[in-house]
Amino acid sequence: MMKGIAGTLVLCMAGALIAAPAAHAKKAKTETPVAAPQAGGDALVDEMTRYTTPGPQHQELAELAGTWSTRTRVWENPDAKPVEFAGNAEYRTILGGRFLELDSRGQMNGAETHGISIYGYDAFKEKYSYFSIHDGETQALTGLGDRDSTSGAITFAVAMDMPMSGGHAVPIRAVLRRVSDNRHVFEIFEKYIDDREWKVIEITYDRRAAGPAAEGAR
Repeated sequence: MMKGIAGTLVLCMAGALIAAPAAHAKKAKTETPVAAPQAGGDALVDEMTRYTTPGPQHQELAELAGTWSTRTRVWENPDAKPVEFAGNAEYRTILGGRFLELDSRGQMNGAETHGISIYGYDAFKEKYSYFSIHDGETQALTGLGDRDSTSGAITFAVAMDMPMSGGHAVPIRAVLRRVSDNRHVFEIFEKYIDDREWKVIEITYDRRAAGPAAEGAR
């Protein structure tokens, strides 16, 4: 976006110079020259670069790029047996490695399910970011999270509306946990009526093919 805005400004400035009367051009020669940029300008560029350039956190997320087999388990309540179904997923880096996109599909009761998620790291907030949409919902889930210094798991604080119960912005906890280079788990936890926390969804990912998926490829 900045390139587009900058380009527009350059074109506007160029057009103004071309259209300016010759008298204005002569007057400009006698005006006080614009001061040279100060050293602080470089510091500003360095600061912006730090917030806009992918870093080690983005590289760690990019290590998930590739194709995976999935096993999803869903619990309708804390005491119920989970419903299980299989599927597949593909992670790929997008926007120059700044974000990791997940495209996942599964079969549940003979019908295909499809979801898209995006993970990132906000260098200014120093928080991991999460965005998810699914063909079984019209709401988008978003959240920010931190990495546990001991386990390495990333825990996101997410707010989710519950239309069946009438709940709005109900807090849930989403966890992305790496078991090994070839397996990781995504879990969602919710608090029940008596304030017990119970696992609602667990998705286990097993790597099918090594190597990152090329950006822009499906």
